[in-house]
Amino acid sequence: MADIALGVAGLAVGIPGLVQVTLSIGDAIRRRLAHYEDDFKRLLDIVIRINKSQSQDMLLYFFSEDKTVPRELQDELIEMFQVLRGIFERLLLMFPDAGPSGNSGNQTKISATLKARAEETIEALEEWNDRFFKRALVFVMFGRRKLPETTDDTLNDEYGVVALKKVERLRDAIYESLEGAKKGTRLLLDQPEAAGDRTPLCNSSLQLSTRNNTNESFLIEYRTYSDDAREWEVQNHRRVVREIAAILHRVDARLMGILPCEGFLWDSLSNRFELRFPFPPGLTKPRTLLDLLQDPENRRSGVKHPLNQRISLAKRIVKAVFVLHAAGFVHKQIRPDNVVIFDRISTRTPIEAHSSAERTKYPYALGEPFLVGFDSARKVDAASLMLSVEDWKKSIYLSPERHRLQQGNEFQMHHDIFSLGVLLLEMAFWASFQDRGSQLGKRVWKDGTTLRSPGELKSVYLSLASGAVPRLMGQKYADAVAACLTGLQSEGRSVKDLEDSDGIVVGTKYVTAIIKKLEEISI
Repeated sequence: MADIALGVAGLAVGIPGLVQVTLSIGDAIRRRLAHYEDDFKRLLDIVIRINKSQSQDMLLYFFSEDKTVPRELQDELIEMFQVLRGIFERLLLMFPDAGPSGNSGNQTKISATLKARAEETIEALEEWNDRFFKRALVFVMFGRRKLPETTDDTLNDEYGVVALKKVERLRDAIYESLEGAKKGTRLLLDQPEAAGDRTPLCNSSLQLSTRNNTNESFLIEYRTYSDDAREWEVQNHRRVVREIAAILHRVDARLMGILPCEGFLWDSLSNRFELRFPFPPGLTKPRTLLDLLQDPENRRSGVKHPLNQRISLAKRIVKAVFVLHAAGFVHKQIRPDNVVIFDRISTRTPIEAHSSAERTKYPYALGEPFLVGFDSARKVDAASLMLSVEDWKKSIYLSPERHRLQQGNEFQMHHDIFSLGVLLLEMAFWASFQDRGSQLGKRVWKDGTTLRSPGELKSVYLSLASGAVPRLMGQKYADAVAACLTGLQSEGRSVKDLEDSDGIVVGTKYVTAIIKKLEEISI
């Protein structure tokens, strides 16, 4: 057991100790596994090597460039690696050292009991690895450090420079927003003396309302809970709602593509919480993207707005998704009915406004877009209820693995990215898969009554991304769509630059690559 004596002592010496603990204990386990036979040991060996490699790479990245890692993160890392040390020590105790006789070439069989115990520990190891990577992803994407120097020649051009600058600006704005969210702002709003009129927003779960005393308009989202919810469940809902409100309270709306939230109400009689989003200054008459995609005017006379405005719409929503991910949340419902687009209030004289109004409104122009629909959002590491989605208008945006509803298929950030890819497809065709009367909508059905399977849907989406999308929006846009739909797995040259050698997404590189692809589109 001398090789595990590093333990707490190794942790006490700082980050070098952390790396050393991972290397030494992991190597000790693998040496002991060499004395056992069975294919199971190969699986265990692979899991340990991946865990060791990924955690080592992340730690070295955190601390190799500068010493600006927050103290809180250092403490969190130490705590996490103490847990990892415990997992590794349990594995070491399960597989005793064969000693000098282990060199004789004889191998020991792994019993069914030992295999069962080891499998439980492997699950704990994989869960630790998942938690560590999620925490690292947020820090790597939006930590307070300069972006690492790229060795990718494709970024050493004017578009790459623009992309890097935009990512830095976005990251700094997100950092300020997250820091502001830690402050003790009061977000639970007082109940209004008289409730204003509420009207449903077409093709959306949101409602429109106006304050009686100021005539100020705002959007309302509801997060409901059941009648038989226990007290702790209600309080958990309240905690999540407050966290979301805090994150969204200080956002830069036009930079981040998310509406600022003024706070939330608790309507206990209706078993729901309300998130309130005032209209941004200068904006009015919100419509959902789904409403615009299904506008009959599109079929009568075709698309009339400039293509560059559609590209800007795509960029804004991509940024909004990463803002939410940077805060450690998954959205879970990225669809066109959860994107609202506002008209801009004209600043022209009445005569000028009347003569040009037609050309500044839809269908001739797109307004300001924002991502909404946070009623199902949750922390990425929170427990997943693994609920099936029965509504086909929602399920067609989910990745195939999310439909399996098996252990390990809990909703994660990359599932949001898949949904984003489907949404980008709809923007490209300016039509919705939800519209069964459109040519695009017919592609998700085998016939008039049978929806395609999740795997078949993914194939349809990829076929569209590689076929018609380059002609409609250009190859760079198509590459961005494909990257989202494939989960950044290597699908050829257009997507390979978004991966590292192990196929593990590097957050900063991913954000930069997607934004760069969209920035490279010239109209």
